[in-house]
Amino acid sequence: MAKTLANIQTNVRMYLDEAQAADYLDSEVNIAINYAYQDLVGTVMEVKEDYYETLSPFQYALIANQQEYTIDSSLLKVTRVEINVTPNISGAQALKAIPIKMAEMLINIGNTSTVNFLGSEGYYLHGDQVTQKIGFIPIPTISDTGNTKSISVWGIQSQSDLVNTTDTVNIPHADRWSYLIALRAASQLLSKGQQDERSGSKYDQMYTQGVERLKSFLANRQEDDMEIVQDSELMNTDFGWPL
Repeated sequence: MAKTLANIQTNVRMYLDEAQAADYLDSEVNIAINYAYQDLVGTVMEVKEDYYETLSPFQYALIANQQEYTIDSSLLKVTRVEINVTPNISGAQALKAIPIKMAEMLINIGNTSTVNFLGSEGYYLHGDQVTQKIGFIPIPTISDTGNTKSISVWGIQSQSDLVNTTDTVNIPHADRWSYLIALRAASQLLSKGQQDERSGSKYDQMYTQGVERLKSFLANRQEDDMEIVQDSELMNTDFGWPL
């Protein structure tokens, strides 16, 4: 069962021992919940950022002789880029582009030469999250036509704040771990005007302990193998005695 903002609101007010708004307005509770939610999302990313990786790429149309393209502002990190620089050729396929840093470029950034270019297309990123751009070297010289979009970008997405009461919490196994959001929010609210610093500190400690348990839980999730000693030469699996 998914956990919603309404569930978290109820849980927070339980910790506050205030079922209806009095000392704590609904707006204040929601602000504290979202600060706590984003904090927990950051914790998940530290251990298992792939949880927030896009399942489908963001796609963009090539424009001839245009080097840079604005990419989606939700992306915190780009993990893979594919581009088909010859969409006009029947059967041409997109290939993985190679990340490069602007400081490492040994040619002019605006170099459009594709003569005798045998390597993979390179891409670089710059700008803040809202206006971030992806650029390609060499600069593609052919435009997409129709509904074709030859640039595909995968990445780690930031999570939007919870706004509507039906908005769901996007963390692994939310049924088990969403209580941490309520704990964190309650600890912040109880510090408001020094309402109840003692309880606030207790909830904050419980949150910190819970976060460590969450990290341990995440460490072995979504893995396709178990933690074992590996034989790099694939010859001897008896590590206690050489053959």
